[in-house]
Amino acid sequence: MTVYAVALSKGGSTKTTTAAELVAALARRGRRVLAIDLDQQGNLTTRLGVTDDTEVSAVAADVLTAEATAPEAAIDAPSVPGASVLAGTHDLASLDHRPEVITALRDHLPEVVGEWDDVVIDTPPALGLVTLAALAAADVVVAAVACETEAYDQLDRLVEVIAQRIAPRMKPGQRVHWIVPTRYDGRRLLDRDVVDMLTEQHPGRVTTPVREAVAARDAYTSGMPVSVFAPGSPIAADYAAALAPIIGTPEPDAQVSAEHHATA
Repeated sequence: MTVYAVALSKGGSTKTTTAAELVAALARRGRRVLAIDLDQQGNLTTRLGVTDDTEVSAVAADVLTAEATAPEAAIDAPSVPGASVLAGTHDLASLDHRPEVITALRDHLPEVVGEWDDVVIDTPPALGLVTLAALAAADVVVAAVACETEAYDQLDRLVEVIAQRIAPRMKPGQRVHWIVPTRYDGRRLLDRDVVDMLTEQHPGRVTTPVREAVAARDAYTSGMPVSVFAPGSPIAADYAAALAPIIGTPEPDAQVSAEHHATA
């Protein structure tokens, strides 16, 4: 079982879009995936098709506080067959004041083994205890970095926090394993510069970029990952190429997408 955490301490950095695509990509390969939504806004929960009418007996916050187990709280993700989700709710807001939360996910992983093949955690846009809990539990940390200066600066902060608070004691050797540049437009000099800087500073860990597209917003409104909502869209192909090295399985469109960006 592999535990993925998608993180960056900036709102609007496409963390949730990337997390949802990771869930969908794994599920398409026949993996049983547990999505854990740790953002109190519940955007990953929504993007996986859960609505106000969905019956939910327990949520992610209940698992972190040991009021429910992951198998008890998980519900089927309506828009991604083969995936389950621990719903993110406003209850998560109070957990950043509870120090025991930082080890909660790591401690609950044994009960997940056998139920699911992979876990994907979406984190809030902050580096509080809830996010640290995800980083301490993760086998693979993925940073979704929009091609803008602010998001790039926040990546340095994420790297620093992992090095100072997670790697020394909680998860030896922990680091940012992969960086996914998003909202990319090859016509913009800034976007090209951001990708170049990321590649220079984090060699071998930067995926092909994912372009900006209206389909990503429309997919959220429809309660779906973009690759489910518009599987033939350019952004779906971009995500297929970007996520292929992360999950270790080649995508048929990966080379096509890479060639597109090389000529963009």
